[in-house]
Amino acid sequence: MNKQIIVQLVALSFSGVSLIAIAAGPPPDQGDAPMAGSMGRQQVMPSIPHRDWHKGQRVPAEYRNYNFMMDDWRGHGLKAPPRGQKWLGVNGDYVLVSTNNWTISNIVAGTE
Repeated sequence: MNKQIIVQLVALSFSGVSLIAIAAGPPPDQGDAPMAGSMGRQQVMPSIPHRDWHKGQRVPAEYRNYNFMMDDWRGHGLKAPPRGQKWLGVNGDYVLVSTNNWTISNIVAGTE
């Protein structure tokens, strides 16, 4: 009789622990819900401050994709890029590049 009571108490304690774990929810790095603060596509930007950019220099290959190209140049207070050129946004700075050979035509420093 005592064994039966002990077995039932142990089983009850295990079910209580599992209910508490379920109520707590998944750990922060798991689950179906998006992580707090995530806003869709994110990019990791290499840390190159504007003082390392120079006119006539070719832009490194990691900056030659749509993640850095800026179509909203007006919203950033920039002049319209000439035909065959695009503005790139890099770490808050703006770099005007030629799209055929990726050389820098102009640099506009953002915030320091």
